[in-house]
Amino acid sequence: MKHFAAYLFVFLLILITCTDGMAAEEPKGVTSLEAYRMVVANPDGTFIVDVRTTAEYEFVGHPDLPNGVPNIPIKFYPTWEVNRDFVRKVKERYKKDDTIITMCRSGPRALQAARLLMEAGFSNVYYMTDSFEGEKDPNGHRTVNGWKVNGLPYTYSLDEDLVYKEHPCMRK
Repeated sequence: MKHFAAYLFVFLLILITCTDGMAAEEPKGVTSLEAYRMVVANPDGTFIVDVRTTAEYEFVGHPDLPNGVPNIPIKFYPTWEVNRDFVRKVKERYKKDDTIITMCRSGPRALQAARLLMEAGFSNVYYMTDSFEGEKDPNGHRTVNGWKVNGLPYTYSLDEDLVYKEHPCMRK
């Protein structure tokens, strides 16, 4: 019985060690302030991708950065259908070793998008934890954190090269 316990301990130790490396790596979370600093420090290799709906991008505003922030929705409103072309559209614009930071309204869609990019082989993927509008305050308003609340540069101006144009209802 003494040997059994020792073998069991060694087996569990090996199992834990081996499966730890096999676990899917999660994208790293960064705040909007950290994301802004990352882009400013390396605008030729670090990019934000706005994964919100086109309506959110157009009517709520979007980051205004010299290297551009494209809108590539992860889901389409009003059905919340997943954008089957999401990864392909990101691949058309960026290299797999570029640093990509995904952003949505408050974080969950950004995390989902970042996971998809990692699964597709992008190696430097982050998601913005507070994203564009951030968390809700006790009154249900988005005044706690996020790109806008942190006073980072944003605009409502639309650059045709950055606005997503291939919504499923537009297809023939």
